[in-house]
Amino acid sequence: MTIASLYIGATGMKTHSQGMQVIGNNLANINTVGFKQSMMLYQDLTSLDVTTGGNNPTVGMSQQGMGASVAEVRVLHTAGGFEPSNTVTDLAISGKGFFQVAQGDKTHYTRAGNFRFDLEGYLVDPGGYRLQAKPIENGVAGGLQDLQLVAGENGNMVLPPSATTSLSIISNIGVTSDNSASATDPYFSLLQQWNGTAEPPLGDGAYGHSDSIAVYDAAGNKHEVSVYYDGAPDGPDGQRIVEYVMAMPPSEDGGAGAGTSAAGLLMAGTLTFNANGELINMTAYTPSGDASQLSSWQPAAMGADGYPSFTATFAGSGGGAQVMTAGFGMTGTGWTGGGSAASVGSNASQLPGLAGAARQARVTTGYEGSSSNLHRTQNGYAQGGLMSLAIDSEGVMSGKFSNGQVVDLYQIPLFRFTSEFGLRREGGNHFSATRESGEAQEGTAKTENFGSVAASTLEMSNVDASREFVNMIITQRGFQSQSKVVTTADTMLQKALELKR
Repeated sequence: MTIASLYIGATGMKTHSQGMQVIGNNLANINTVGFKQSMMLYQDLTSLDVTTGGNNPTVGMSQQGMGASVAEVRVLHTAGGFEPSNTVTDLAISGKGFFQVAQGDKTHYTRAGNFRFDLEGYLVDPGGYRLQAKPIENGVAGGLQDLQLVAGENGNMVLPPSATTSLSIISNIGVTSDNSASATDPYFSLLQQWNGTAEPPLGDGAYGHSDSIAVYDAAGNKHEVSVYYDGAPDGPDGQRIVEYVMAMPPSEDGGAGAGTSAAGLLMAGTLTFNANGELINMTAYTPSGDASQLSSWQPAAMGADGYPSFTATFAGSGGGAQVMTAGFGMTGTGWTGGGSAASVGSNASQLPGLAGAARQARVTTGYEGSSSNLHRTQNGYAQGGLMSLAIDSEGVMSGKFSNGQVVDLYQIPLFRFTSEFGLRREGGNHFSATRESGEAQEGTAKTENFGSVAASTLEMSNVDASREFVNMIITQRGFQSQSKVVTTADTMLQKALELKR
């Protein structure tokens, strides 16, 4: 059995040599981004039954081992330490998730988040694998694809212009006097005094307060929309009524009323306040024909957001008619009663009611005293170039553009596996799924146990140098002892051969 001892010692030397390779690989990657250390586990080889002689019934319990072999090289997926970075596309995962990267038909998974944009605008790792993410359009994430920022002519990503579709002007309307009184149509006296061929179309003494907001056409050109307010006869029960006209500069009107006295007119109506200055009703009218005729002004259509809508055609915009909604802080579903503006006359009870009226958090008020502009907002913008990127803990990449817009661009999903130990190393800090690992399960950062994303951060290797040095000594001692077995067995064999001489 001395010859068998040689082979047993050889298996031990080979196995410990492989163990040293694992230790060496761990130490070689101690500074590798996202590297996961390995641990080698040993197992014994097949044992042989040993005959003990006599009638010993426990002969089956007497066995002799035949050496050692590698049972498993296990990857330890514990998290490594985090290191801050100055690059926003350096990403780390706090939790169990993996990033998905792809190149051609190859799909891999990695914890190494040192990504950079290449010349084509793809976000890639050092091996050229592209990070997979979901593009976001209007707040909705699409299907998984290569994350790419498409550059414009100047080499920078461009956000196309977007036409204004809604605007909101919230003010306190403190006017009480009626500066543009009309005996026959006192709730539309501003509308009747408007003269689009004059400059200005309303004299300074014709109204009590005004406000303006910038809006954009489809080409990204900036325009101004103004609202003029004036007092009107009170309604029943101490209700205070204010009339208003919404208009653009007549010179910018590219619609049917261009060059006429109605040039620039967009919408007109009334705001009704109770004795406490709270908005309790409003009306809105838009022209359906000759805007210079009061009978052409009909109750405005309601937009999907619950605000009345109007149509504007800006000269030279090339975008044609542009529908917008205008809000004063009160939404509704339609109108109750009422006909054209001409049918109202001097009777406030002929003003239509706003069906399903609901005051919003920000709403126009009618506190007597000074008037003030409280809040303006609209959703259009001009073209803008990308200035900076940000990635939040949920993996949402957003871009800040030169036009002041912050837009969500991509959702970076994370992936997990039933058994991380079943993943196959592919080099480059990549892993691939196997039957043992199970299929990749997609999820969103900060949900379940997928983990969260940290931008401008890198996860470093999880190798513990002190533990590896201890393992190195143990492995070296094991190799040394097995080599001693070989040399001792060789000496014993030499002695046996000498007996024949």
